[in-house]
Amino acid sequence: MADIPAIAALFTESFKASVLHHCGGKVPKPQAMRDVFALVYEAEPKAAFVVRLSRDSSVVGYCFAPALLTRLWIRAVLGGHVFKWFWRWITGQYGFSFQPVKVILLNKVAFLRSAAAPTKAANARILSIAVAKSFRGQGIAGELIAVALTYFRSAGVRRARLEVRPDNIAAVKVYKKHGFVDGGLTYDSQGPWLIMFKEME
Repeated sequence: MADIPAIAALFTESFKASVLHHCGGKVPKPQAMRDVFALVYEAEPKAAFVVRLSRDSSVVGYCFAPALLTRLWIRAVLGGHVFKWFWRWITGQYGFSFQPVKVILLNKVAFLRSAAAPTKAANARILSIAVAKSFRGQGIAGELIAVALTYFRSAGVRRARLEVRPDNIAAVKVYKKHGFVDGGLTYDSQGPWLIMFKEME
């Protein structure tokens, strides 16, 4: 849990264009991303992985790979996260207005609709993965995926899913190297996402 601020900052740095798109053209206050990742961590702590260069160094890569994505949604409601988010949003602690909330909600609905299709369903996800820019190309993402897949096997997962932008060629290449295959497209307000699946051994 102590790594959440560093993970949230790394996410914002790595996916800045998407963050700006969803938050009305400006970077939200740090609390917004920290709250999202706190939920993900609390829902399934064993699904959180980080990479450091040494025991005392900062986080240079992370991966959240829940084996039971439904647990996350249940935790969001029953754990009070949704109400906390709402309060912090209306009191200005996130630093964005109503329009970004509308965009985020519509995009989540689109993803849920895609995930509900029987041929595209999978409760296990590579939900979020990122590596600091200065450390990319060193195999860190591949190591994180390998650890996540080991966790999936230990949890008895039969099928894993992820979404990646089709033009993120480097990421797609890494996923394919680890056995993920194309499973069609889904869309949000920013454009297409490539859905990828891996049938676990």
